[in-house]
Amino acid sequence: MRPLLLRMAALMAICLPSSAEPWQPYPENLPRFDYSGQRLQQYWPQLTQASQLDFPDQAQLQALLQRYPKLQQRMLEQAQQAHAHPALKALAQKQWQPLATAMQQVWRLHFSGQFQKAYELGVELGPVGNIPALYSRLMYLTLLETNKSAKLEGFRQVSEQSRQLLPLAPEHRFARFGLAYAQARTLELLSTSAAASSGLLDDTRERLLQLQQEAPASPLYPATLGGLHAGVVERVGSFVGRITYGSTDARAMAAFEQALALEAHLPVIYYEFARGLSRLDEDEHQIRIQQLLAQCQQLEAFSAEEALNQQNCHTMAQRFNSVEN
Repeated sequence: MRPLLLRMAALMAICLPSSAEPWQPYPENLPRFDYSGQRLQQYWPQLTQASQLDFPDQAQLQALLQRYPKLQQRMLEQAQQAHAHPALKALAQKQWQPLATAMQQVWRLHFSGQFQKAYELGVELGPVGNIPALYSRLMYLTLLETNKSAKLEGFRQVSEQSRQLLPLAPEHRFARFGLAYAQARTLELLSTSAAASSGLLDDTRERLLQLQQEAPASPLYPATLGGLHAGVVERVGSFVGRITYGSTDARAMAAFEQALALEAHLPVIYYEFARGLSRLDEDEHQIRIQQLLAQCQQLEAFSAEEALNQQNCHTMAQRFNSVEN
C-alpha cells in the first residue's frame, strides 16, 4: 500500500495547477497573429528564433520520450488516469499524432497571446506539455501581470514546478532555461537583502553559463545573464558587484552585445538591453538606450510575445521623450 501511495504522490507532484483566476488578456490594440493549419510549421523558424526549438511533430516527440525514459513513463502513467486528455490516452495506444497535434495547439495559443489557454492545455498534456505551459506562464507574468506580489509568487511557483519537472528530462535545455529565467525574474523583485540571502544568484548565473556553453548560438542565455549582471550592479555598484558576485557594467554590456550579435531581429533583446543600460546608468547610456528602443519598434513582430516587447520599447521611449521635453 505504501509504495502505491508514494507513487501517486510522485505523480501528483508535477501536475501543475489549473488557473484559478482569469489572466489579464492580450491587449486589443496590439497586432493579432494567426498560425492555424500549416502556418505554424511554415513560420516556425521565425517564431523560434530565440528558443531554437524543434517543431513538435510526432517524430520529435518520439525522439524526446525515447531520450528520457522517466519522462515517457510518467506520461504513460498519467494516460491511465480516468480524466486524462485524449492525446495522452492515444499515447498509451502508441498513437503519437494526437499528442503532436495538441502540442502544436499549445504553441498556437501561446504565439497568439492566449497565454492562459496555452498554459491550461499544456497542463492537460502531462510533463511534455508542462514545458511550454510553464513558458507561457513565465511570459504572461513578465509581460502582462502588473501586480508585484502576484508576479513574485508566480515566478516562485514556476521555479518550484520546474525543479519538479527537470528530473524527468534533466538535459532538456529549454526546460532548464525556464528555471533559470524564473529565478532571474524572482531576484529582480526581491529586496537587496532578500536577493543576497536567497542563494539564487550564484545558482542562476551558473545555470545560464552552462546553457551558454552548451548552446553558444542562442541569444536567450547571454541576454538573461546581462540582466542578471545589471541587476547586481544597480543594487551594489560595479566594484562590490565584481568582488562579491562577479558582476560589472562591462560584463553586463558584453552579454547584451553578444545576444544582439547572435540575433538582431528579436524585440526582447533590444528591450532587455535598453532596460539593462537604464539600470546601470540611464544618463550615461541615454543615446544608446534611445537607439535600441527605436530599433526595437522598427522590427517585424511574428508573435504576441514579440508585440508585447515592442510595446514595452514604445512605453520606455515615450518616457524618455517626455523627460527630454
